[in-house]
Amino acid sequence: DELRALALGGALLDEHELRAWSQPLGAGVCGRVATRGATALVHDAALDPDHMGPPQDAPLPPLRAQLAVPLRVDGRVWGVLSIEDARTGAFGSDDVLLLETVAAQVAEALHRSALLEELDSAFATTLGVLCDALEAKDLYTATHAHDVGELAAGVGERLGLGDAELRDLRYGALLHDIGKIAIPTEILNKPGPLTAEERAVMETHTIVGAQMLERIPFFAQIHPLVRASHERWDGAGYPDGLRGEAIPLGARIIGACDAFHAMTSDRPYRRARPVADAIAELERCAGTQFDARVVAALAAGVADVRNVGLMP
Repeated sequence: DELRALALGGALLDEHELRAWSQPLGAGVCGRVATRGATALVHDAALDPDHMGPPQDAPLPPLRAQLAVPLRVDGRVWGVLSIEDARTGAFGSDDVLLLETVAAQVAEALHRSALLEELDSAFATTLGVLCDALEAKDLYTATHAHDVGELAAGVGERLGLGDAELRDLRYGALLHDIGKIAIPTEILNKPGPLTAEERAVMETHTIVGAQMLERIPFFAQIHPLVRASHERWDGAGYPDGLRGEAIPLGARIIGACDAFHAMTSDRPYRRARPVADAIAELERCAGTQFDARVVAALAAGVADVRNVGLMP
């Protein structure tokens, strides 16, 4: 274990300085504070047996006074906040009170940051498990969902969505067909048109998917997009018959991108349609099946990609 400096004089250290300013956990005044969990007020470094001073190649003057306080959360020391000065006796009791107050706020911020990283990791793991399960059921659906996610994110950016909305949109697109896990394989992989009864079963996948996701706290903003991903602008979609802007914007984006990718993909029962034909079909259905603003953004994005040769 070691202590590693993250900031010096208010400026972030480069990699060389980071290496120079690391030290064993129990060494130096900061090491003493870290292991004992108690504030250290050093009036004269020359009289403190633990004072180490800066590394030899550090461009700093000799330091005489030091005040170091632990960064503690729930009884655990996460690090040390230290200030130093070239003057003997530079710090007093008021400085101790001030730095301990600042340290408490810094420690809480670090703790929250670590929790967010853990949540992000758990979120990504859960998402991966769900996508793996879907791929085991139907490879086309899994790869289709990934491509729809990329398309949807591009449309969302063109429509000015913020970072959090784009994240939810991308995840919603990745999982918009997750409910197909519950659809019988003979219906899911049928090489031809579905009967009315089979289509009724297939259309339950949006409800099933939303019900799966609403039980997971990470997906609180995502399951409404999954449920509404097959609604239509004119209200003739499913499962709830939502109309116009009553359909979440993310779901409207997913629906258009889903249709575009489906039309331009080979399936066992038909060949892929040309990109231009698929865009023309979306534009024909704008204002009835799809949100015209979403279709325009998708068409513009596809045109840009085709212009740089990334799409036929």
